[in-house]
Amino acid sequence: MSADPLVPGVEEQILGIPRLLALPEGPWAGFRPFPSLEEAHREIARLDAAAVVRPRRELEQDTEWKQPIPYAIALYRDPATAEPFLFWMDRLAGTSDTRLHGRASFGVGGHISPSDGGILAALEREWGEEVATPSLPDFLPLGLLNDESDPVGMVHLGVVFLARLTSPSIEIREQHKLAGALVPVSEAVRRSSELEGWSARLITTIAEIAR
Repeated sequence: MSADPLVPGVEEQILGIPRLLALPEGPWAGFRPFPSLEEAHREIARLDAAAVVRPRRELEQDTEWKQPIPYAIALYRDPATAEPFLFWMDRLAGTSDTRLHGRASFGVGGHISPSDGGILAALEREWGEEVATPSLPDFLPLGLLNDESDPVGMVHLGVVFLARLTSPSIEIREQHKLAGALVPVSEAVRRSSELEGWSARLITTIAEIAR
């Protein structure tokens, strides 16, 4: 068991999945795209059904469990130039997990609350809490992300979505936790060394989608 990574006062209840149910074929490294939209919905429903409520402080230190995390990547394409932009976020000291302070990300999302009703509902809630956009985008499920090369990835499983923005209007709501702005995808690729583990794993895939 690792040292407690959470800041004092974080005592929330969240959903976790036993490792053997989350990864029935064993762990892998990297991003696994869903073969079809139908399979995406089937796999998300399977993960939802396997999730149970546990204290987050326990789950963050228990490698026999995986915390499913909806992770939406916001892309905007300038209609005049066709240049793709990515919503880039820098994590600040207000983030509850000290392991992520000072790292950059392009994933909007977070832990699933028992009251959410599942992965997609949690993503919609997190989107509304983290960012402000003129309307809620459609969330297209892309695949699963697993990275056990660091303590954060060891206890989390990413469910990756694409959020296609129809407007460049997007702002951070939780400004004590994050700072964010749209940046060209080409710039995000150049700055990939600043990214936390999951975003670093996904940057090549997102650059391909953006093309």
